[in-house]
Amino acid sequence: MAIFDEKEIQKQAARSSKKLFPFSREGSKGEKKKKKEKPPEIKKSVTDIIPIIDQTKNGLFELKEEGGYFDIWQIQSTDVNSLNEEDANRHIYMLAKGYQGDEKSLKVVSLNLPVSTQKQQQFLQKKIQQSEDALFLRFLQKKLKELQYLEWGRTNREYFLFLYGDKETDVIARHAQFMRDVQSVLPLSTVSQEKKIDLLYKLYNQNAKLGNKQ
Repeated sequence: MAIFDEKEIQKQAARSSKKLFPFSREGSKGEKKKKKEKPPEIKKSVTDIIPIIDQTKNGLFELKEEGGYFDIWQIQSTDVNSLNEEDANRHIYMLAKGYQGDEKSLKVVSLNLPVSTQKQQQFLQKKIQQSEDALFLRFLQKKLKELQYLEWGRTNREYFLFLYGDKETDVIARHAQFMRDVQSVLPLSTVSQEKKIDLLYKLYNQNAKLGNKQ
């Protein structure tokens, strides 16, 4: 009989292991269920995701959770590289001063938006209806197609300023102060309600298309 039997030693070791560790390394089914993480909560509707409650009579947007309001203005940007050194430094200084003088949150958003040629198209369509000259009519129809292509195929880089406040009056006051500080170098213009809705729709639907690209 052999003094050292390798197979017999392995069997004894396996039996000893079962006595010391009656459960497998992966644990029982109950432990697996406890360790299993809960699935993420699915929002029931869009209103649960978007932080905006409603739009006020003054055109501002009301926020939920922490509350507050905000409004949107369009920034008329300036190419400082096209300015001389003195004017470029003045623009930079005035803008920096405006930012430093406003302690509360603000947001500058840049988006590529479709080129709008609706007014030009309406003018050409009116001329087409009135035209009796076949040659001139063909010219007008060609121009109309060019405008339609521009609106479908081209975009403009536009910039917008979002100002926030605890109350509507706070947002209006911030806008007035901002206009005093930087209007000479960074003009702000009002944004139509329709365009504001389009902007928010685009921000919360990154893959969405606006205008005739929809």
